[in-house]
Amino acid sequence: MKKKILLINSDISGTIQNYFADKNVEIVENTEDYDLAVYNNHTGDLPEKSINIHPSLLPSFNEENAEEKAFLAGVKVSGITIHSNNKIIAQYPVLIGIDTHIDEFKKDILEVKKRLVPPVIEAILEDRVFDFQDLFKNQCSHNGCTSCRGCH
Repeated sequence: MKKKILLINSDISGTIQNYFADKNVEIVENTEDYDLAVYNNHTGDLPEKSINIHPSLLPSFNEENAEEKAFLAGVKVSGITIHSNNKIIAQYPVLIGIDTHIDEFKKDILEVKKRLVPPVIEAILEDRVFDFQDLFKNQCSHNGCTSCRGCH
């Protein structure tokens, strides 16, 4: 039976769809029939079976416009937090250099989302704890080669 993901306000829906294209997972629009709802920058409590992708390293900047507020506060490290109610599932840092423009920072946040979110969703759907080693599995674009060592 296929697992069902509900995407809410996702800015990386294409990335998620591509990641799960050849897996036993489908993206659904029905808000009542899903295995996991994935919110993007949601504030407030989350429904059961839901995660949120927040654009800062929680607990810092736990508010709307977190990217801008972190950048304007002058922090040198921010990032992405994937969490459910009161439980951090994964965090990944994004460095902010002295010459970094806010548009570059937002692009870096988006790239980290694209890399981090799909394997976290996969781990949750498989009812296992996310491991950062998951970021390095299945990343080979060489169709099963051994040159990058990511195929095994």
